[in-house]
Amino acid sequence: MLKMIRTTASSYSYCSSRRGMPFLYSPSLAALFHSQSSKPIKFRETQLGKIARDPPSTPKVNNLEDALKAFDEMLQRRPLPSVVRFTQILGQLAKLKHYSAVISLNKKMDQVGIAHDDYTLNIIINCFCHLKQAGLSLSILGRFFKLGLQPDVATANTLINGYILENRVAEAARLLGKMMEVGRCQPNVFTFNTLIKGFCMKGNNSAAIQLLRKMEEIGNCKADIVAYNTIIDGLCKDTLVVDAVNLFSEMIGRGIAPDVITYNSLIHRVCKLGKWKEATRLLNEMASQNIFPDVYTFNVLVDALCKEGMVVEAEIVVEMMIQREIEPDTITYSSLMDGYCLRGEMDKAKKVFDVMVRKGSMVNVFSCNILIHGYCKHKKIDEAKMVFQEISRRELVANTFTYNILIDGSAKQGE
Repeated sequence: MLKMIRTTASSYSYCSSRRGMPFLYSPSLAALFHSQSSKPIKFRETQLGKIARDPPSTPKVNNLEDALKAFDEMLQRRPLPSVVRFTQILGQLAKLKHYSAVISLNKKMDQVGIAHDDYTLNIIINCFCHLKQAGLSLSILGRFFKLGLQPDVATANTLINGYILENRVAEAARLLGKMMEVGRCQPNVFTFNTLIKGFCMKGNNSAAIQLLRKMEEIGNCKADIVAYNTIIDGLCKDTLVVDAVNLFSEMIGRGIAPDVITYNSLIHRVCKLGKWKEATRLLNEMASQNIFPDVYTFNVLVDALCKEGMVVEAEIVVEMMIQREIEPDTITYSSLMDGYCLRGEMDKAKKVFDVMVRKGSMVNVFSCNILIHGYCKHKKIDEAKMVFQEISRRELVANTFTYNILIDGSAKQGE
């Protein structure tokens, strides 16, 4: 068996909410593009100017502890560093996904009277959005106007992404419509790509395609590979392979070269449908364009082959992975193990499991459940219980499915 797998190895209108989806009106969002501060818009001191009067540089932080230490040290300086220095730390923390910490440090900035700029406020909005608190992020908009600042496309994009993260696609779409209606803050490619992702997540591929067409009408907002890949994947997930292939052809016709993500979506779906000739054609097409399969591509093939009972062919795919120096992962081995279990070849399934054990951290509850289920299905309860004990030894947490398999298997064996 692969020499034991060699252990080395909907109709939607974009500018108006009156057609298509009935979007609810939100005064807070309207304020983003209509409100003006009672104060004149300030021309901010340039970032370069602020940095010039600060110490040489803000220390780079790699973890929360470093950030808190650097932030507190800056608070002790007199005069206080400019908002730019504090914002740099907040930005680094946000990249490390310490969103709550960023908001907490921002409150400290308020307490000592450090004035915010638009960069700072955009970071805070982004953190609230990632914490799925888009409502609180809207409250930050008022601070823009109080400070005489104007929200820009980055602000709007952050809010749209926040709505998508909360699955509030209708509100995200309404915000895009407002951007285009007012014209003060024109959307960019990122704006459209984010909303396209939201529509596809909801299964509304027709609205996503309409957005793609809208991008074509805007001179400075040309659709890119990200937009096409997102919609092609959405169509494939809805088994609309013909539509996905047509969009794929359109993309190439527009001079946008497909990548491994494009092909992965198509190959995944045709494999699910058992269209092996089409899958082979796509793989050959990838090779002809020097687009190399990645671990996801191979995992799709291994899983689909195993589910069809074609485990020998799946072994060949795993061998190809190893030859190409693409390391099989937990999904690869779990799929292969499941294939053996479906064929009743439990000894081979156990050998794959042993390979995973030897490789260290590959075993998870999902892979254990596959082997437990295989043993129970073939009335080998004692072996199933031994795998269950492996879950505890590895400090994993058995789930409901694990217990249901064992209970059902024991009952069928009369235990």
